[in-house]
Amino acid sequence: MAETNLISLRGLELIITYRGASQDRRDNLRGVLHHLNRTYSDYQIWLLEADATPTFNWAELGDPKIRHVFVHDTGPFPKARLVNLGALMAKSPIICMHDADMIANPHYMRGAINALMDQDNSDALCPFTRVLNVSGNRRESFIESGEFDEFAPFLTSDLPDEMNVLYVSTPGAINFFKRTDFIRVGGLDPGFVGWGGEDDELILRAARLGVRWHSFSDPEATLFHLNHDSASRAQLLEEELTARNRQMALRTREIPIEELEARAAELAAYFR
Repeated sequence: MAETNLISLRGLELIITYRGASQDRRDNLRGVLHHLNRTYSDYQIWLLEADATPTFNWAELGDPKIRHVFVHDTGPFPKARLVNLGALMAKSPIICMHDADMIANPHYMRGAINALMDQDNSDALCPFTRVLNVSGNRRESFIESGEFDEFAPFLTSDLPDEMNVLYVSTPGAINFFKRTDFIRVGGLDPGFVGWGGEDDELILRAARLGVRWHSFSDPEATLFHLNHDSASRAQLLEEELTARNRQMALRTREIPIEELEARAAELAAYFR
């Protein structure tokens, strides 16, 4: 996309959490950063990396919009703690939690930021409904080009080889949030480590505490996931740590509202 046609994100701060545990994951991050730089303007990225040593090399990109923060952590991936750190450092009224392997339809990225900044119907927005997994040569081609046009023909058509439905719907992946509301409900619960559960728990807690959270439902409101490890989530859902996380998330639906409000206040103290 020509520089004059870049889509303004109006000062948005994006929080991307990352661990370069494989070459696929490192390549996916490069593709996401390449896409963001070629598509949007007026934004900043907080890239929060947790590992034994950094695998992200800022000098390879030299992008002044990226703030790379490294946290030494060799345990299960602490996504919740990293997102909260990004939200603590961010100053923009709207923040975006953005996975390091997801690509959104730019039309809905712009729609989400405009809706939250110019209207008063939502406090949090997902710019998508379903998620499509992209593998093989299609994935590799996109990582090099960064152009959403490579995916656009498949928003409403039958899926080609090397694409499959990863999620019919999900609360995670990419979310826009009014920063004050994110902090009010306590952000993500750092008790969640490893894969899964933290996004489900946040949406349950936020909704019970009055956050108006919506998703775009148009068929073209699709995310494209750059494949790594597997084109399915079935095996991950069976893992012990993931099962524990899902049970923790479901408990948020059941506890008394007074207990939930106290928990939110306890979590929110981190941001003060």
